[in-house]
Amino acid sequence: MNTALTRETVNGVYLALHAKTLKDLLACVRNIPIHGLSITMPYKQAIVPYLDNTDAHTSKIGACNTVVRAQDGKLYGFNTDTAGIVRPLERRLNTLEGARILVIGAGGAARAAVFGLKERGSEVYVLNRSLAAAKKLAHQARARIIKRPDLKKLAFDVIINATPVGMGNSKESPLQDKEINARYVFDMVYDPAETRLLKLAKERGAQVIPGIEMFVHQAARQFEIWTGKPAPWDEMLRVVLLTLQEREKDRATRSNGGK
Repeated sequence: MNTALTRETVNGVYLALHAKTLKDLLACVRNIPIHGLSITMPYKQAIVPYLDNTDAHTSKIGACNTVVRAQDGKLYGFNTDTAGIVRPLERRLNTLEGARILVIGAGGAARAAVFGLKERGSEVYVLNRSLAAAKKLAHQARARIIKRPDLKKLAFDVIINATPVGMGNSKESPLQDKEINARYVFDMVYDPAETRLLKLAKERGAQVIPGIEMFVHQAARQFEIWTGKPAPWDEMLRVVLLTLQEREKDRATRSNGGK
């Protein structure tokens, strides 16, 4: 984001705010003239009732990842996670209308995926560890729920992991290899760049979409909302790739005992 601000000569800086509670975050925002915020887990749904207004898309999803603070201090909410999911898919599929898509998860990111894809006419299935949460999301979005034992019987155009499973240096995957029956597998986890799920998907012959694409596309849309300028997507992607490569090197060094 700072690379984008510099590239487009915007007088601003993007900083991390470590908020232990949502109350702390809101107090900070109301007392300091911050222009905008990225909202991350676990506050995407929790912050919605505290916003002064949201666009219709965000209200429907019930999750917000982008806040604009107006000059009068009012907070306006948007959701760019949908752009982060839809844009990479539209670059690969001829159309999202009628595409059979499995979304794993029922949190804020999953809600953005399910509602965004339903709006584009996709046939969406929801799989979640908590069946009650899956049913609630599927009912609200008019999607379908699927139980894990049925995965081996079905094939999808796209499988999307919208959970944090696999984040960090994890060997975990939300699906086993035999449960991956899809043309494309899209993992929202972007660190590490190649997750266990993506490795399994490649072995199954699926094409993979790394989480870094979602991460940069949603950030690019945030930049556009905050600044009114087109985001330098290619430059933003380049910087994130370099950062992730450095992290991978550090991990490799640590695992080799610092050699």
